[in-house]
Amino acid sequence: MRKVLLLFLSAVSTIAFALTPITIQIGDATTTYYEEYLDLFDGVTQYDEALLLSVIDGDIFTLIRHKTLNLIEVVHLIGADAPDSKHEDEAIALFGSESSSFARLLLEDRKVFLSYDELQRDSYGLYLAYIWIPASYRGETYNVLFNLLAIACGYARVYYTHPFKADYMEIFAEAERLASLDKKGLWGDEGFAATPAEPLYDPVVYITNTGEKYHQYHCQYLLQSKIPVTLSEAVRMGYEPCSVCRPAVVCVGY
Repeated sequence: MRKVLLLFLSAVSTIAFALTPITIQIGDATTTYYEEYLDLFDGVTQYDEALLLSVIDGDIFTLIRHKTLNLIEVVHLIGADAPDSKHEDEAIALFGSESSSFARLLLEDRKVFLSYDELQRDSYGLYLAYIWIPASYRGETYNVLFNLLAIACGYARVYYTHPFKADYMEIFAEAERLASLDKKGLWGDEGFAATPAEPLYDPVVYITNTGEKYHQYHCQYLLQSKIPVTLSEAVRMGYEPCSVCRPAVVCVGY
């Protein structure tokens, strides 16, 4: 009986994740998505409109979110990790260049929508976001999730270091599994599977008892108090980087 139950649960799980690959149109480009997730944006209640300006890496972009301020911001994908195009390992850098080219084709100089999760910034101090982009399928327009799209097409992997929505995590994990099985994108190269995920960059910074900024060790504003915390802790507590000593915000090379 136990064996039958396990087989039944396995079958239910397989059915629940039976995904239908489809070809969608984004501008002049065509790419793969899943029919089951065309309406995923319908569940999003709060979002911002933005103009995506440039691709730094396959998971990091510059954009303008607030038209009146005309402020250029750097945003990191939630739950998706693309290889570093500036990595010292040439093989990883090549994967990163391919991932960046994929993102550039679909996102650069386009209007997108941003939605968010509980964690506002990553361990580099970058804003975290889900990026939604208008796409056409059978004459209808849908806002598809680029975070999922990059994973489904094999140009990013699921990034679990920063927590995000559990249901999205399941969707991303299944998309990655299928992409690896089908040798999509970077999975077509056997070396991609051995590529390490992005390490967590979390240096020590310093805060004070009364201030609202975090600082480097030598900052003049640390004369009265100097409390060591990790960058991620400082960001989670709402501290902003000091404009005088300019502590770590993003890793070298970005």
